Amino acid sequence: MLNRQVTVDAPPYPGYFQDSAWQASATDELVTATRRMIWLYFWLLIFEGALRKWIPPLSVPLLVVRDPLVLLIYFQAVRCRRFPVNAAMAAYFVLLTLFILLALVQVTAGIGGGPLVAAYGLRTDFLHLPLIFVIPRVFSYADVLKLGKWILILSIPMAALMFLQYMSPPESWINAATAADAKQIAFVEGKIRPAGTFSFVTGAAHFYILATAFVIYALAEKRAVYSRWLVWAALFSIAIVQPISGSRTLVLGCALIAVGAIVFAILNPERAHRIIAMAILIGAAVGTLSLTSFFQEAVTTFMTRWDQANAATGGVQRGLVWRFLGTLLDAFDVLPTAGFFGKGLGMGTGAGSTLMTGASQFLLAESEWPRVVLESGPFLGFSFLAYRVWIAGKTALEAAAGARRQQLLAWLLAWHACPSLVTEQLSQPTNLGFMVFASGLCLAAIPRNRAYN
Repeated sequence: MLNRQVTVDAPPYPGYFQDSAWQASATDELVTATRRMIWLYFWLLIFEGALRKWIPPLSVPLLVVRDPLVLLIYFQAVRCRRFPVNAAMAAYFVLLTLFILLALVQVTAGIGGGPLVAAYGLRTDFLHLPLIFVIPRVFSYADVLKLGKWILILSIPMAALMFLQYMSPPESWINAATAADAKQIAFVEGKIRPAGTFSFVTGAAHFYILATAFVIYALAEKRAVYSRWLVWAALFSIAIVQPISGSRTLVLGCALIAVGAIVFAILNPERAHRIIAMAILIGAAVGTLSLTSFFQEAVTTFMTRWDQANAATGGVQRGLVWRFLGTLLDAFDVLPTAGFFGKGLGMGTGAGSTLMTGASQFLLAESEWPRVVLESGPFLGFSFLAYRVWIAGKTALEAAAGARRQQLLAWLLAWHACPSLVTEQLSQPTNLGFMVFASGLCLAAIPRNRAYN
């Protein structure tokens, strides 16, 4: 054989390779720091409500405690080149610029509650949204599974806390709200809707919907994702909170995740036996709990609440359908009163109403779509809502493509993330946090994440 001499290009300068290794190491450290900040965002989301409820002086300061953290996350993501540059972010910055101009017009024309309320409105609609796209640039699939493990771990003591809250009188300290003169939302028969560590029950609802997605994923996978005791304990915790929560959002959200699992089985017949086995296990858990007198009483109480809510909305079908469609259609009903420039950014938020009137109340609308349209007018209002629908649609398509390749986790998470992207009330900080986190986790669970990277 002939010896061939292989030539290698010389490095651009002495020490080039050492510098490259140092830069790679520095980048890894920045990514790790950004990842830790996202974890901190998660822990604050879980426990800030408890601090606000049970340490009253912290109630107001902790309302926006995640805001400086999310700005720091963006700064770190830019430093390590993990801040996304794509069509979704380009559209985001265009909308943000237009809304800032709208805020200036409203403040100048005396529309709304003034500069501070308008600034809070901009914060509500825009500050946390980029985190949806930063999470998949920083979190790996293993990070998503690790966070899911902690959600399952937390679901066990959270259920115990909600049980104590359900059994305690409404005026008990354990059922405190974030304002001295406020109370937790009433249930029926002298009960309240337990909120766990969150400000109100909506936070617990979002938490357990995410927990349901990870439990079903663990039960349906061939390999052991989490330990059996953890999965079973989390499954029983999820089953326990269904009737005691008094929250139709929680029950319907968990049911929607189960529907997603059934659809996955239809798309992947070779995995259907795992989904059937998972359904049997869930049925066994619920059947076991139904033998206890406490669970039977809680179910009866919940059904009373369910019947009352359905009667108020014109029946079961209308109540369930209108729960989703009503918030969308109401936005068109308020068009005649919205005005071209809207009534003022931030006026529809609880903090905005407190700044204007001294009390947290719905000054414009309780549902999200009419709030957005009334605050910012029809043109920018519907543009912002269309942006959210577009992001939800792209996420759903990517998750569906993954489902056809037997990728279950992102598919399950999408059944919570996509409806939240479309209809979630961003004016409630906990709801906003869970919408952002669920969406970001869903994208991070999509292999290669072609749509957003």
